[in-house]
Amino acid sequence: MSSRTGFTSQPWDTVESTYRQEITLKNGKWFPGYSKRVGMPEAKDKVYLLKNMILRMYKQGYLDETNPDRSDAEYIEYFWKNTKGKYVSIFRLYQDVHEWTTNTEYRSYLEDFLNDFYRLKSKGLDPYSQLYISKRSPRGDYFDLDMRKFYNYQSLRGYCLSLIKKNIKSHGEVKQYYIKYAQKWLDGYRDEDERFFENLRFG
Repeated sequence: MSSRTGFTSQPWDTVESTYRQEITLKNGKWFPGYSKRVGMPEAKDKVYLLKNMILRMYKQGYLDETNPDRSDAEYIEYFWKNTKGKYVSIFRLYQDVHEWTTNTEYRSYLEDFLNDFYRLKSKGLDPYSQLYISKRSPRGDYFDLDMRKFYNYQSLRGYCLSLIKKNIKSHGEVKQYYIKYAQKWLDGYRDEDERFFENLRFG
């Protein structure tokens, strides 16, 4: 039995999962999914976890309207479990747009990601191959430069800001990644980018 088969054979963990998703079909039927299965660990980085959860739904065809087997998906609604243990709606993903259903801190972490997701879709590109973060990467893929994940400075800044705020990486490490990424994939490292990092250090 493969590890993938072993994972999917386990039931959803409806108690310990951080996130819940509900896939609603055009015929009105729906079915749930969760971010964790019974007996399996969940990623510690919850933003990373949610992003990859969304991208897997694209990979499976639910957010890919060109997939003939899954074109009946109307939208997917995502929920997070609050401090009281109740799942609260965050946003809905349609084929072409996303809709926030409540104002949470997730918006600041995910808005740029979702904009990039739909921008790639509109250009006929594959969001999964462009944006998915593999947990098998020896560096956790935090500083991967081989794949273009951000298509503008705003998205890159949002990502770097989250790494620093959540103490995932140091200010210096993040700045070096920013410089290398901007030089490779954007229009280089600019004076305003230097001011951005100075504000982070002293702000």
